[in-house]
Amino acid sequence: MPIVNHPNELQERVTFIELVESDGPEAGMTEEKELFSCWAKVRTQLIKDVKENKLTDYENTLELVIRQQQDYAIDNEMLLKWNGNTYNLIEINPDYAEKAYMVLVVKIRE
Repeated sequence: MPIVNHPNELQERVTFIELVESDGPEAGMTEEKELFSCWAKVRTQLIKDVKENKLTDYENTLELVIRQQQDYAIDNEMLLKWNGNTYNLIEINPDYAEKAYMVLVVKIRE
C-alpha cells in the first residue's frame, strides 16, 4: 500500500524553521528563521501504537508525509511548525526506492 495514493492527500501546510542567535542585547537569545514550507499529510498514531509507545521516545509523536524533493535538505536540527505548535524532528525516513515521499516523525516541543 503506497504512503500517498494521490497528491491531493497532502492537505496540511507545515513550515520548517531554525533557531538563530538574535542581535538583541542579551547573549543567548534566539529567534525563529523560516526556511521553507510545504504540504504534508498528517498521520496520527493508532490506539495500539499509543499503548505500545507509552513512556518511550515515540510517545505523543505524529508522522508527517511530505514530498521527498524539497528546496532544502531536511535534517534533525530543524524544527517544524504545524497547527500553531512547534515540533522537533525525531526521525527522517526517506523513500529510497520510489524517491517520491518521505515520512517525518515529529514530537511536540515542550
